[in-house]
Amino acid sequence: MSRKLKIYSLCLAIVYVVCFAHNVYESGKIAIAGFKLGYKQGKSGNTGFNVCASYMIPVNGSLTFPSTVINEKTGEEMRFEIRQMIAFMPETPENVPVYVPIMNIAANISGFIMLALFVYIPFVVYKIMKSITQNRFYSIENIKRIKKISLILLLAFAINIFINMSVTISTNSYLYIKDYKAYMDNFNYSSFFMGLVLLILSEILRYTKNMKEEQDLTI
Repeated sequence: MSRKLKIYSLCLAIVYVVCFAHNVYESGKIAIAGFKLGYKQGKSGNTGFNVCASYMIPVNGSLTFPSTVINEKTGEEMRFEIRQMIAFMPETPENVPVYVPIMNIAANISGFIMLALFVYIPFVVYKIMKSITQNRFYSIENIKRIKKISLILLLAFAINIFINMSVTISTNSYLYIKDYKAYMDNFNYSSFFMGLVLLILSEILRYTKNMKEEQDLTI
């Protein structure tokens, strides 16, 4: 393996590990905080405690500033707009559709599936890098591996959409806030873009390999 390739591979590994560790750390903090809060509420007898977290947008459009807050530095009231909200509810509304909690459970399961997929990706990348050192990059196995990574990234994008949709529907089902509504945001378009790029790359490699085999047979 060339020195440049080793350096690039090391940089890629470091960036991936740091990003993955950061996401796990942030998710862990949220999970621990939620567990502590649920345990505290359970001890006090409030077992129906719910948390709604969603992106919000004014029903009259962005930058309409339907809320107000006090600027503590000047003491003046200023117009304000909520963009993201975390709401704590003591009870679950009785008129929530049955599919909403089912969708929330499915979203949580999907989140764990996405986490497992991103844990699996480095093992596939390692096999690709190992094949390069053995001069076997243009192999059908590597083409399948690259395609597998692309499909994982595209699936992760689809799961991200489903989770956002679930949160948005749940928030609009649980809450009614005057002048506001929940909306879908924070899509991971980078995974969708990289998934398409790798999918195209796998097809290019497949075409190149087939052309090379045909040329070898012709010679």
